[in-house]
Amino acid sequence: MLGSRERAAYGPACLWLLFSTSCGSTTAGAPGVAPPNTREEPVAVTGEDADAKGPFETCYSTFSPSGDASGDLARLVRNCGPAGGMRALTAVHQGQQGERDPVERLSFEVPEGGKCYRVYAVGDSGVKDLDLLLRGASGDAFVADVSHDSWPVLPPREPICLSEAGVYLLEVSVSRGEGRYALQVWGR
Repeated sequence: MLGSRERAAYGPACLWLLFSTSCGSTTAGAPGVAPPNTREEPVAVTGEDADAKGPFETCYSTFSPSGDASGDLARLVRNCGPAGGMRALTAVHQGQQGERDPVERLSFEVPEGGKCYRVYAVGDSGVKDLDLLLRGASGDAFVADVSHDSWPVLPPREPICLSEAGVYLLEVSVSRGEGRYALQVWGR
């Protein structure tokens, strides 16, 4: 759970993201963000319908965390990272956090515009809800995890393509539970 100061800063950004996006994954028209590809998500994906989701969603459709944050992250990025020609851009970051702890802020540099990125994170068995929020160089929130699980993929449907170079900020918070987590930024 976020403290009152974090909630005050985090809440309006999340509400803005929820109301300005389709399904909460990317923000169309936000500065520095290329418009997302739009495609309808099938209600149920089985057999022949699996291809309708595309490689960025199908890669984790059967993923189930074991409770080992580092091992689970390795499995998740092995299945999803290379989809669409992506590669690891940062080292694996490991942290520990509880729901009463402050948000952890990490930064990574986008050297030039026109590149696409995705963040993978997994919490251990004590983390029940792990959340991510990506902010641009100007501090604007671009994309947030709105799922209630311990392994967010940000954005979930496809990478986010950033049109501006700069230092981007990733906020990590445990909303429910406590424990270790591992995350990594991938891109192309």
